[in-house]
Amino acid sequence: MTSTNIVSATLRMICGLALIIFSYLTHQRTRQHAAAGEPMQVFGATIGASPGQLSFGLIVIGLIGVLLIVLGIVTLLKKRA
Repeated sequence: MTSTNIVSATLRMICGLALIIFSYLTHQRTRQHAAAGEPMQVFGATIGASPGQLSFGLIVIGLIGVLLIVLGIVTLLKKRA
């Protein structure tokens, strides 16, 4: 295994973990109900999405993070001929 493969796998796992943490923290911040009539905000930016759409998007982001972690592990375990 070359050092390039190790660096690539490590970066994939770090990015995957960062996406999972981002989606979890964003979900925790937006889970609290806003006052009636006020638009939803994510990290101070107003978005035009419903809570269901936002949750779906964060779940997709988390799944992409899991996929990146799996790809990183597969890259580390792959044996080169």
